[in-house]
Amino acid sequence: MSFDLTQNIHRHGFKRLLLAVSGGLDSICLAHYFVHNKEALGIEWLGIAHVHHGLREETADRDAAFVEAFARKYNVPFFLKKLDGKALKNAEGSLEENARDARYKALADVSLEALRADKVHHALDPSASPQDDEGLSPIVRSPIAIVTAHHAGDQAETMYMRLRRGTTLAGLRGIQEIRVLGNSQGVAGLASEAPLEGVMEDRATGYNQGDTSPLIINHPSSIINHQSKFIYRPFLNMTHGEFFAYARENGLEWCEDESNADVKFARNRVRHDLLPQLEQECPGAREQLCRIAGVADRAYAKVIARCEALFAGIREEREIPDRVGDDTHTLTLDKKRLNKVLREHAGADLSEMLRLWLSERGFRFPIGFFYGTNEPAHVKIPHHAAYRRRSIAKIGPTVWICEFKSPEEAQKFVSCGMKEKGL
Repeated sequence: MSFDLTQNIHRHGFKRLLLAVSGGLDSICLAHYFVHNKEALGIEWLGIAHVHHGLREETADRDAAFVEAFARKYNVPFFLKKLDGKALKNAEGSLEENARDARYKALADVSLEALRADKVHHALDPSASPQDDEGLSPIVRSPIAIVTAHHAGDQAETMYMRLRRGTTLAGLRGIQEIRVLGNSQGVAGLASEAPLEGVMEDRATGYNQGDTSPLIINHPSSIINHQSKFIYRPFLNMTHGEFFAYARENGLEWCEDESNADVKFARNRVRHDLLPQLEQECPGAREQLCRIAGVADRAYAKVIARCEALFAGIREEREIPDRVGDDTHTLTLDKKRLNKVLREHAGADLSEMLRLWLSERGFRFPIGFFYGTNEPAHVKIPHHAAYRRRSIAKIGPTVWICEFKSPEEAQKFVSCGMKEKGL
């Protein structure tokens, strides 16, 4: 590759990597790079995962066998996850999106399987590596990062698709290098058996009314811990041409997925038809789309810092009632302090800033949810409202914001809150 990832890996603190390998050019280059640079990068454990979607018959089996043979050649642990292709085809919504969501859920499951396997290994062989007071190796406690081969071409495609349908500052950031999938104390969904809602490509970080709601949330690298699951995309600055040159230089072979040429899928149409046309009319368009993502990412960090300064003081600790449940993602706000912030900034529109601040904590609400022209600072906090699996309820001096496992639970909480004056 044209750059050294050593400092990048060390900065994030990743010691355990699960490489998502489809068998295509990009992912095979990814796997080869990490296998051959494992020691230089300070990687203590490396695994390869392949997801068989059950959507293609012979060629899908071929791809799985090819990736398994690659892993065996380099003595890397291999994990195969087979999905129910028929169920994916019959599910509501886009097959393309359903397959992506299922793939990421499968990769998250594999990362847990790998962690359990290592715990068993170290329990059976205490001499395998230094151990802590609980008898577990530090490697077992370190985070597992799911590594994908997203590159600059994927970034440009994502930006193009978001700009076409409409997005916000958050969405303009494009594909992120690192995304936190959740932990045992965090967002309901990945830490449980609940289905994912649109994790692939961070596609709904910019919200509009028609977006699917994501579970992925942003966190600074300082919160990385062994309970979290991460998606790590180290090659976002690489081009498809650079991958091809790397494969040729190292004599690599790969599999071609024929479905990647089918323009009935939205992303394939963007890749093969729309972006090439734009590039022809505006040379350098792909590069500019990637540049915009970088600019937006830096601007977003400044906006979130300002949000923290505004809203950090409105949080309060409240005992969680029995009907909410310990596994419910909950945030409690002091109603008086919130109203004070809104009054102090009555000349500004804080609705989007509040929405982004909550979004950073895993609570996704659509644009306009907190907007009311007759309210101070143009922020309208509903007394009781539910949006998909999330709910807001003003109960006594507290604003309760909760994310449940299902829309039914969220609606039930709101309905109960309407009948109560307090908890």
